[in-house]
Order: sequence, then C-alpha cells, then structure tokens
Amino acid sequence: MAIMNDRATVIATLKRVRDPETGVDIVTERLVYGYTANELVTEIWMSFTSNTPVCFFCKAIAWTLIEKIFNRIVEELQEEGYKNVRVVDALNPRIYYRSM
Repeated sequence: MAIMNDRATVIATLKRVRDPETGVDIVTERLVYGYTANELVTEIWMSFTSNTPVCFFCKAIAWTLIEKIFNRIVEELQEEGYKNVRVVDALNPRIYYRSM
C-alpha cells in the first residue's frame, strides 16, 4: 500500500486520538507540532513540556497517560496504512517515544 501523504488524512487521523485526561483531541490541544511522512517512516513531532507536571509523583502519572497517547497514535496511523510510525520529541529530536 502506498503512503498517503495527504495532510487532511494525517490531521483527521491524529484528531481521533484523545488525551485520556481531558478528552480533547491532541491536535486541538496543540500537542502535535508537525509530521513528516514518506514510504519509509512517518514521524509525528510532539511536545508535552507545557503539560507535564513538576512534581516527581505527578510526572509518573503523566507519563502513563502520555504513553497511552503514543500507543493510540501508532494504532490509528497504522490503520490508515502508515506502517513505520515514530513519535518524536519536538524539543529534542533524538528522543523517540515510540517506534514500530
């Protein structure tokens, strides 16, 4: 299957992913900074810096929710035909939250 590098398809797919805490989609919450897609890999650029709490215990809970979001992004995009999906930290591109 060819990769569909259609902006509307990618954005609509990402809008199906909701923040488990707020119920708002990740595009509306402005967690998605952008994306790149080609035949080899699809990268979703995100940042949770402004949404991550300062206290250590709260961060542990937040990372559980963030992991759920990452897993959902991969699942939704793979259903649309994007097979190799990576979620990348927009502030530090060396950090991949999820790679398939």
